[in-house]
This record gives sequence, C-alpha cells and structure tokens, in this order.
Amino acid sequence: MRTRRIAGLAAAVTAMALSALIFAITREGKPPPIEAATAPAPKPQGESRLYCEFYNFAGRTPKVGFYFAKPAGEGAAYGQLFQREADGSQTLFDERPIWTYDRSGEVPTLRAPDGAIQINLYGDGGANGHQPDAGGWFEAGLRSIQYLNLDGQCRRTES
Repeated sequence: MRTRRIAGLAAAVTAMALSALIFAITREGKPPPIEAATAPAPKPQGESRLYCEFYNFAGRTPKVGFYFAKPAGEGAAYGQLFQREADGSQTLFDERPIWTYDRSGEVPTLRAPDGAIQINLYGDGGANGHQPDAGGWFEAGLRSIQYLNLDGQCRRTES
C-alpha cells in the first residue's frame, strides 16, 4: 500500500514537471529586436536617426535591419549607416548611400538609391508632420525582390 502511494506521488510530480517544461518550450513570445551596431560614426548635433527591422514570414525572428541618419532640417534624404542580416553579418557604410524620403503619397516611403528596396513607414504620420514619440516603435513594411515583402517596425531617435 505504501509503495502505491509513493509511486502515485512520483507520477504526479513527474507529470507536473513535464507539463511545466512543455509550457515553457511552446509558449509564444515577441522576438527580440535586432540590436543596433555597437558604435556607428558619431552623429552630428541635431541629426535624427531611424532604425527599421523586418521579420521573417512567421514574424518570429528579425531577417534584416536598416539604420539611417537624417541631417537636421527639413531634407528629403536619409543616409544609410549600416545594414544587418539575420545571420549576424553587418555592412557599415563609410560613405552613406542616400535614400529618398517621400511624404507625398498615402504612406511615407524610403527608397534605396538604386530603387530596389522600398520601406513603407505606415505609422510615421509623415504626411501630417506628427511623428511618434522618440524611441517609440511604429509599423513599417519592406518591399524588395531580394527580401520579398516583409512586415516590420521602425523607431526614431533624436540627437
């Protein structure tokens, strides 16, 4: 009789531990954002930054990230500081490729110099001039042949 109680108790403890392990493995969580480069070029006073990252189709892991700088003032250009891929490789640009920022359409867009990549800044509010809070993430979409169409997010920071 005592052996049955011990066996039953051991079976219950094993079932609870297995349930906790399965829960820990299968629970959904937001993917961690790609971290910005450790030390891009020092930014001039008044320059604002824009970081965008885009996720694979399941929306679980970052596939590519772009980091831009816009000089102070009302220009329509952003210089690309770096680009980070899902495998951790990163391209730093000494001479910043200039991306155009267009607010004339329904959605503000950033376009690569060669036109191969377009970033739609859905939550930017660029048409009415209202920007999200500094450091706040907003919705964006990547359109390109290389990366296909990916959903993502961007955030602005001020110097």
